[in-house]
Amino acid sequence: MDGEGEAAAYDEIDRIWGDIILQGFAESAAMLGVVEGRVLDVGTGSGRIAIRLAKLNSALAINAIDLSPSMLKLATANAASAGVRNITFSIGDAKHIPFDDQTFDLVVCHQLLHQLPDPVVALREINRVAKRSGAMLVRDVRRLPEPMMTIALPFWCLGYNEKLREQTRGSFRAGLTKHEYQELARDAGVERATIRTHFLTHQSIERVATPYRPFASDRMPGYPVSVRVMKSFYVSRPQLSPPRP
Repeated sequence: MDGEGEAAAYDEIDRIWGDIILQGFAESAAMLGVVEGRVLDVGTGSGRIAIRLAKLNSALAINAIDLSPSMLKLATANAASAGVRNITFSIGDAKHIPFDDQTFDLVVCHQLLHQLPDPVVALREINRVAKRSGAMLVRDVRRLPEPMMTIALPFWCLGYNEKLREQTRGSFRAGLTKHEYQELARDAGVERATIRTHFLTHQSIERVATPYRPFASDRMPGYPVSVRVMKSFYVSRPQLSPPRP
């Protein structure tokens, strides 16, 4: 997605699903127990996830990386339009993340792994730069078994332009099954990982910070009931272990 046309088509997802899928992801990340500190958004694309997270918690210092100059140009413009200042955008390869081991309190990645020929390499890098006590949220599209995948795709592409339909069909076809996603987390060596599915479309590898600090924000935007109900499918409530006696 290096061309400006591809970047603009990808950014159209925010208009259609931003308040449901992207906001649900940002709220999930905000609730993983990191209320301040450094955050890395891997494969930020047009920056919409980073922007939503920055609005939820201005105490986070967010680095957002992507390989596409077109995406980063669009992300910088989107952040400026949104008025957020706690994000730094830069070129970065998910397969060779340009930061030291255990740098970040929270690492997030949304809908990148299916684009990679060997996603375990990127997940190992994500795990490497996250602090061992830190949080992690890696969410991607879910490939359903046939014929369910073929039946579902036209409904998921309703309202999309042709370029976005093409990208969406390719993304879901390239996604992992639930079993493959579980194996991916294991092979990457992600400790304390919880695997979750979200409706029929997405799945997450997530890890809460230790110690856990509850998130409270007065920046949570208000949404109509219908949007809140749909967004609830994409918001993960942290699973916390009971305290030891």
